[in-house]
Amino acid sequence: MMRPEVRVRRSLNVIGVVVLAASCATVGPAGVPSPDGGARADALALVGEAEMRLASGDVAEGLKLFRRAAALDPASDELKEEFGLALADAGVTDEAVRELRAVPHLGASGEATLGMLLAQDAQTPADLEAALPHLEKGLAAVPQGGQARLLLVQSLVRLSRGAEAWTQLQGLLDDHPDDPRLLLIAGESLRQQGKFDEAAAYFKRAAATPDMRQRATLELVETLADAGKFKEAAQLFGDFLNKEGATLAGLTRWATLLARAGDRTKAREVLDKVLAGDPAQRDALLLKALIEAGDGHVDAAEQLYRKVLAAHPDDPDAALGLARLLIDVRRLDEARTLLDGIWKRVEGAKAEKGDAGNEVAQERAALELLDHKAEAALPWLQRCQADVMPRRTLALWGEYYRQREAFNDGAAFVRDAKIGDEAEAVRLRSALLAEFLISSGDAAKGEQIVKELAAGGADDVTAGLGVLEREKRYREAVDDARAAIARLGPQPAIHFALAAALERSGAWDEAVKEFRALIAKDPENAASLNYLGYMFADHGVNLPEAKEMLTKAVGIDPTSGAYLDSLGWVYYRLGEVDRAEKYLTEALRLEPFDATVQEHVGDLLRARGEAVKAAAAYRQALANKPEEEGQKERIEKKLAEVAGGAAR
Repeated sequence: MMRPEVRVRRSLNVIGVVVLAASCATVGPAGVPSPDGGARADALALVGEAEMRLASGDVAEGLKLFRRAAALDPASDELKEEFGLALADAGVTDEAVRELRAVPHLGASGEATLGMLLAQDAQTPADLEAALPHLEKGLAAVPQGGQARLLLVQSLVRLSRGAEAWTQLQGLLDDHPDDPRLLLIAGESLRQQGKFDEAAAYFKRAAATPDMRQRATLELVETLADAGKFKEAAQLFGDFLNKEGATLAGLTRWATLLARAGDRTKAREVLDKVLAGDPAQRDALLLKALIEAGDGHVDAAEQLYRKVLAAHPDDPDAALGLARLLIDVRRLDEARTLLDGIWKRVEGAKAEKGDAGNEVAQERAALELLDHKAEAALPWLQRCQADVMPRRTLALWGEYYRQREAFNDGAAFVRDAKIGDEAEAVRLRSALLAEFLISSGDAAKGEQIVKELAAGGADDVTAGLGVLEREKRYREAVDDARAAIARLGPQPAIHFALAAALERSGAWDEAVKEFRALIAKDPENAASLNYLGYMFADHGVNLPEAKEMLTKAVGIDPTSGAYLDSLGWVYYRLGEVDRAEKYLTEALRLEPFDATVQEHVGDLLRARGEAVKAAAAYRQALANKPEEEGQKERIEKKLAEVAGGAAR
């Protein structure tokens, strides 16, 4: 039998059928020959008898009589519609849909019933789309109009058309403001519109009803996560699991929320519990791999990814995760081979232009740019196809033009790039355009964009400061950073940019003061620990303190080539050459195109008396285009000294 919400009342009762027989016996649709009056009367009499049979519960006989009536008067759309409604009421849905679809002009009840049947049986978005016009036409039906509107709203939500669903929902909410089903749908439609706080309020009201508590709570958890409130979402979901019982899948979702909330210790604890119950649980393995990678446990992360791939060789998430890990640790050839294998599978599935193809193309382009092979990155960048360019693709194109030093072309590309209204993408476009305009000689236009960024929010200011840093306009960066802090209050990213700009502009004491303030506020601020530690190491002062800072920074992020270089450099300054070699060698593997790392390796080799190797390192440092003030001249002097020594 059909579900109660689609059940319809007969629109004709027995008395109505008899009256209709008397008044319409000789009248047919315009342009269609009418059967003789006797045949029509017989048909209507059969309808009346069929209605009585159906009302008494004799469904089979009632439908049999309806079919006989339809055969007697095949041209009557009214009779076809009534037969379709009877079939729907009896639960014979497939035949009901066929009969109702065969009627050229359905009444409101027929439209409502057909729309509800199509919506309830819909398996695809196209099926739902086909139901919508019938539901819309059936809103005026009595008594099915309210149910048609409810199915219309539910269908629009299933199609992620939240704004339209919300509009249609208003009348239902006005009539039934406390109906938990409607509260749940209201939350779903608002969530789809990005109105997370309003959605959460509706889900909380729905969760107050025992029958709706579980579903509404789960929807509330996901809404909080969508809003970036991961800590609140994790707390709520953890409480839910404690009360309702936890499955392995539920625990894995909880671990995900915990990880996003920054509680990696608790997330790892939960994942270990999941994997103790099922060592092959795919999602738990992948999430733990991400956590291990984030904590710098590269070997452990790699083992987890490979465990998933051993069981599921074509798993795209495991393959991409492993590829990204390999890229992070600069095992580029391995990553290249892995990504090429994934791309072949994408091509085989004809998915090059979909999300999977874009994701692989982005990673492949990023790999080549990291390897300073801009031309090799170009075909992969061209494969990144989307109607609207996402932020990451725009960033990769920006790096492509930066490496080629094609600033005019870069400015034109960035200016014409089709991006959406995503704040991060809009901000990045402005920063790239400003940088390329300044670098290409059109300083006035670039400076105007930086000025506009400096007048915005904290993220805009940070983007503008990044432009000034890349253009080596350190005093301007200091002024803009100070003005922003005065206007916006303490902002860690702006404060860090201020301290760095002070150091690069030669204001050593002020820079030290600002970095110490940053570390005092956040003792785990690895970037500040590294920057100040390196400053001390490079100037040969406060070396024990510098070693402590840099050891801590490397502990926080052991895969950072910059941090490893700093720690190696402080050991070099302390005269501990063997320890210096360990960290500088690893830093060089991770950052082979960093001129400073190459220079430090050259200094280390020179101290060991290996002049030929030192000269090669200095030459590579020069090829890597030193950026520090006076660095190029300093390296050239060292190269001349070791080259002369090697010749002697």
